[in-house]
Amino acid sequence: QYTFCGYDASAHLSEETSNASVTAARGIVRAIWVSWIAGFALLAGLTFAIQDYAGAQNSATGVPPAQILIDALGTSGATALLLLVIVAQLFCGNAEVAAASRMVFAFSRDNALPGSALWRRVSSRTQTPVPAVWLAVIVAGVLAVPSLYSTTAYGAVTAINVIGITPAYAIPIFLKLRAKDRFEPGPWTLGRWSKPIGWTAVVWVALVTVLFCLPQSNPVTVDSMNYAVIALAVVLILATAWWYIARGSYSTPQAYGNAREQSEISEGIV
Repeated sequence: QYTFCGYDASAHLSEETSNASVTAARGIVRAIWVSWIAGFALLAGLTFAIQDYAGAQNSATGVPPAQILIDALGTSGATALLLLVIVAQLFCGNAEVAAASRMVFAFSRDNALPGSALWRRVSSRTQTPVPAVWLAVIVAGVLAVPSLYSTTAYGAVTAINVIGITPAYAIPIFLKLRAKDRFEPGPWTLGRWSKPIGWTAVVWVALVTVLFCLPQSNPVTVDSMNYAVIALAVVLILATAWWYIARGSYSTPQAYGNAREQSEISEGIV
């Protein structure tokens, strides 16, 4: 489940793509099967490389995957691969900042966030939502700080990474399935596979959300408790409360300017 990621970026950046109703949907589906293949290769290779399960789990490095690489490839080979992992994480971080900032911008443009007037501002120099970018960076940084000092906090942060993404996509899928024939499909769909894949996705997300909220070791103590469940509960409660508070001011974006100006804006979309 950790390797299934990136598919959401196609939706977040859909406003900046041409023919988004088709290309964004295709991008999501392609990202899923590419993640499945690449993720399976990664996990299979790492699993078969385990030399000593107990030794890797209780290694002096404190990082089992790193110890697995050291045992299989030696210090130099493991260092080279870990450097690749670090670079990949930096690229993933940049992608997540882009996706998160676009979500902040989109919600703020619809007056759906506190301080929407600030977060929807677009820089005239870079043509990007700079305040939204900084908000995404600062909030993520604050959430990640405890993981620098506690393995328990690190486990919670990594679990939140999964359960924070997947339920957000399972909810609209479930609502679409519940709507049945009242739902109007877009120009590109999964056709007859839509319902079985949809129900599979909803059930799977419900399962993995519970799994990632469970403690990662036994017995459960203050140090081994998985606090991701608390973070998930707080987010759901805040989101529900804010929906009832802000739904009166929520609105769809308005097009400003005359027909010529709007045509120039449309031509500028990548």
